[in-house]
Amino acid sequence: MTTSRVMDRKKIEEEYKHLKSVYFNSAYFGPSPIRAKATVEKALAIELDQSFYPYNEWMSISDKLRVKMAKLLNTSDDNITHSTSTSDIVNIVANGFPFQADDHVASIDKDYPSNILPWMLQSERGRFVFDRIELGNEIVPTAEWLKTKLHPKTKIFNMSYVTFDTGKKMDILSIGKMLKERGIFFIVDATQALGGLAISEEELKYIDVLACSSYKWMLGPYGHAFAYFSDEAIKKVQHQNANWVLSPTSKSVYDLLNYTTDTLPGARKYDRGQTANILVSAALDASYDFLLEVGLTEIEKWNKEVRNHFLENYPKNKYQLVTPIEHMGNIVCLKSISGDSVQLEKELKQRNVDVSVRQGNVRLSFHVFNNHAQVESLIQALDA
Repeated sequence: MTTSRVMDRKKIEEEYKHLKSVYFNSAYFGPSPIRAKATVEKALAIELDQSFYPYNEWMSISDKLRVKMAKLLNTSDDNITHSTSTSDIVNIVANGFPFQADDHVASIDKDYPSNILPWMLQSERGRFVFDRIELGNEIVPTAEWLKTKLHPKTKIFNMSYVTFDTGKKMDILSIGKMLKERGIFFIVDATQALGGLAISEEELKYIDVLACSSYKWMLGPYGHAFAYFSDEAIKKVQHQNANWVLSPTSKSVYDLLNYTTDTLPGARKYDRGQTANILVSAALDASYDFLLEVGLTEIEKWNKEVRNHFLENYPKNKYQLVTPIEHMGNIVCLKSISGDSVQLEKELKQRNVDVSVRQGNVRLSFHVFNNHAQVESLIQALDA
């Protein structure tokens, strides 16, 4: 067993000493580091008394966070937008992309609803044809296989980077390259990946829109999501909503009635209203600082280390491994050979081990705050 020497484990575990359970459930909720308590308390003091709170300080909140999001992806803050959920981000594209009625949009059938429902709705309204591609005997969609399944008039392909119910990690690089060659717009839902995994510069180069809800692996609060829009996507996707925060005049409290439908530059034009949410942003700010300090690449290495410790030692006579080893990221899914998964979840809870069940699979999430001793506790609970 090797241990990462780069990460300050003592410091990380101090950030998470408030957790009351043996927590392997970041695919459900990613708990914020303890430093978020101080940032939220400071924000709450402002919420309780806004006396002389400067307008410019308030309005700068969203762009300060945007810069940190961009650093995590090693991109420009001009390519980052604030939203409320992955569904809302997919809806931005579904509503703003220049479709013809005979165009096609495709997703893998049984993907998370955020990557299905926006397309279903717009397809029912006759804007395009929506194709839900069945995997059949395929373990994951490969670039070569997908090439044979996409309709010639496909304009957009939307998929999860890591599946929510099986933990299968997709080869977004090879798929992205194939889609780019065919001129197909690529949307990646990174909600079950980013934060636990890094996105490389090369991968991002082939993605048009990357959507991520912040409350899971990014360790932020519920009610926030963000997206990366490529330069090409910013040119192609029209923004459908107008709000005063998007306007250049919002930068000056003394000039708000100088009406214009022009927007702030880049992906800011897709920002949801009320982006400068003082309380939510305070928690998010602490989480992003933590992720930036540790580094997503180092987090990915650590998560793989503790995950592999589990895979080497869990009771294989009692559980079937659902997630294929060769397509595994930060989520491991098991199925009890003789028992019921929902009952197992309850039994683990009684032993103070927090996991979740999705589509009949016991879902285990390995994140930066987990350690080898906790993995041993998980193994013992599964073997009880």
